[in-house]
Amino acid sequence: MASNQAHATAAYALPGEWQLTGPATRATNQLLSAQATYWASPCEAAAEAERLLPELADRDDLAPWLALVLAVNGRIHTLSRFDRLDPLLRFFDEHRHALRAPRSVELEIDSSFFGALVFRQPDHPRMAMFAESCEEAFENEGPAYLRLNAANHLLLHRIWCGRLTAADGLSSRMMALRDRTDDIRARLLCHSVSAMIRRLFLDYDKCQEEIQLGMDLARDSGVHSWDSHLCMQAAMLALSRGNAEEGRQWLDTMGAAAPPEYLLDRSGYHYVQAWLHALEKRPPRAEHHAAESVRLAVQSGAIFPQAVTHMGLGQLHLDAGRLPSGLYHIAQARRVGRRMRSSKPVQFMRGLLQAQVAFKLGMHRRGLKALRHALEVGSAEHYVNYPWWRRDIMAELCAHALDAGIEPEYVQMLIRLRRLRPPEERSAEINGWYWPLQIDVLGAPRILLDGHPVQLGPRMQDLLLALACLGDGRSWISREALADRLWPDSEGDRAQQTLDTAIHRLRKQLGSEPLIMTRPGLVALDNGLCQVDYWRLLRLMEQPTLEQDEVRTLLHLAQSLCTAPSEELHRFLPADSLRHRVAARILDAADTGEFPSGTVSHWLETLVNLVPENEPAWQALIRHYGHTGAASAAETAWDRCRAALEEHAGRTPSPQTRKLLYSGQALKQPAGNYHH
Repeated sequence: MASNQAHATAAYALPGEWQLTGPATRATNQLLSAQATYWASPCEAAAEAERLLPELADRDDLAPWLALVLAVNGRIHTLSRFDRLDPLLRFFDEHRHALRAPRSVELEIDSSFFGALVFRQPDHPRMAMFAESCEEAFENEGPAYLRLNAANHLLLHRIWCGRLTAADGLSSRMMALRDRTDDIRARLLCHSVSAMIRRLFLDYDKCQEEIQLGMDLARDSGVHSWDSHLCMQAAMLALSRGNAEEGRQWLDTMGAAAPPEYLLDRSGYHYVQAWLHALEKRPPRAEHHAAESVRLAVQSGAIFPQAVTHMGLGQLHLDAGRLPSGLYHIAQARRVGRRMRSSKPVQFMRGLLQAQVAFKLGMHRRGLKALRHALEVGSAEHYVNYPWWRRDIMAELCAHALDAGIEPEYVQMLIRLRRLRPPEERSAEINGWYWPLQIDVLGAPRILLDGHPVQLGPRMQDLLLALACLGDGRSWISREALADRLWPDSEGDRAQQTLDTAIHRLRKQLGSEPLIMTRPGLVALDNGLCQVDYWRLLRLMEQPTLEQDEVRTLLHLAQSLCTAPSEELHRFLPADSLRHRVAARILDAADTGEFPSGTVSHWLETLVNLVPENEPAWQALIRHYGHTGAASAAETAWDRCRAALEEHAGRTPSPQTRKLLYSGQALKQPAGNYHH
């Protein structure tokens, strides 16, 4: 008995620290046997420890506490039936005051209790106190595996509570400790939780690295209890990046890796499957998996996953227009989330869903209130990724937030990091939208990527400018026409091969494949990720009426167009005809009589300075001054017109222009008919 006990406890804790001083019984023998088999079958060991607790509860040595630690670790490392821990948690609450043990053992027991609370009782009144004990266990100079287990519990609690900054700091401190222990399960848990935090911070490469390290360790050690969870992190990483095919491959692997008794892993599998099917617009299959994820999360007894899975199912019901059932699941998520007390992720996701519902129902004010609350939470903790990230929904909510001035810096950061495209029907009217790639072609060419100038070689710059100038942001460009414009001396096949190579190199230099879209025979810049001043100019000229601010923008763009070196513009743009079209559009706006006289004077004066060879612009200016009674200004404008036309067009003003002044029309004729 003594040798078996010594062997079992030595493998479990500090030598000599865990001691069963009371008499040996059948229950203690079975407990030590369960502890010895824990490494091979943690779920069975946990179930045996839970079964033995009533027989061990009256002992005054460490036997019942060993049962508690064994059960908690077994449940956490198999993510199964946390409700079975309830009797052990009640035992702890009733008897912890009487525990007498070395401090290292006390810390191990307390940190195990805290780990159970994270999953099962996050609303425990002494949660904060045991979190401090967990921190002490991590900081204590004890065995590395005990410290790492405590850190894993604490890290998961911080993630689920939404304290991501604190979680990130703890994760960094755990890295050195991870390699100092031979406890494979603790190391695997550490890899999985570290991958989770890296995914939430959009550190894709580091997340993938943690997943790969965990999978390699599982393969080398033969311990596969965390394989399914690592696969789930990989699937969620792929879906966060918009890669549905990769996500499906990881889910296929995960489906085979999670045993039926790993209820929380099974719930996670269905949850991510529902996310995948929602992205692929397959609502029935998405709802089936989402409902199963809720059922398994409830059966597992873990609290936070119940809130998250209810949120996913509620989202699907809302997408299908089933408002009552959607709101029911949101309410369930809120009810469960309240047990977390400070579960900011639940508040964040619920607020976004409530805003989505309110906007859909036309309840704009209520939607903004819910959106403001959610984004304040997200901004405080730097939330840039969360389960069930949906680009289209987030883009719409970000547009509402920018319109209302809600957390603009945070919203622009979200748009930038997640490469969100503006809602298609509103792409031209959202103030403050962040465009990853900005291209100015109307003046001296300027290319900005994430706000910083990009230095491209001549060939790459020519390709990018051609894509901007030959397209209009709404139509595709023929690959043949593009190649002919860039390499007119090359034969067809060779020009196409050169174009393929150039597009590949340009994508690589810009660091993003989606910026340049291709399909058979066609290519284009993505108008949801690229802002081109030329496209903005075209949109303004197409509008039937212009507001005052829009005319001001048009003049600003015209200034770039008219002052640019002509040789730069003539390469890809019909610069001369474009100048005349812009001038005509500004004259149309000035001709409406809807704007203040001083504003119109400024527009026309600006225009004649930009296109001094444009006689209709001079006619409009002379007529405007005559109509407003500024005879002296009209005469001065006539003199300037003569000089400008002689210098820039090599001719004198037409009789119609002369007639405006000398027949008195400049003084008598009302505004209108500024150009013919």
